[in-house]
Amino acid sequence: MKQKLSEHAGEITDKEIARLFERFSLPMVLPCVTSRQKQSAAGIATILWVRLVTGTDTQDNIYEDLSLVFKDNHDSNVAMGSMYFFKMKPELTKAQISNLKKHYSDERNLNHLKKLGVTRFH
Repeated sequence: MKQKLSEHAGEITDKEIARLFERFSLPMVLPCVTSRQKQSAAGIATILWVRLVTGTDTQDNIYEDLSLVFKDNHDSNVAMGSMYFFKMKPELTKAQISNLKKHYSDERNLNHLKKLGVTRFH
């Protein structure tokens, strides 16, 4: 899906989305050593990204999603939730998050996320 308008116009390019996701996910992916760890971290970051860009990233939703990933491991759930709220989300400005929310409010763009295998949306 090719987008050509600038981020400043409220639209955002696929290249910019990839750059923002990389920046967003870096606090989770960077400490990983193995490729399997990096894949797992990227998968969790994608779940959190969907919550962020759809505006459904309430504390309850984030911890509910993480409890599905970490099952009954309360410490991991709290650690990852804290990482989201205090490290990952602050990587992006309010304006960038707003532009992402506008971008994904278009059903076609949201469907693009579904094609990536992300199924939990609202």
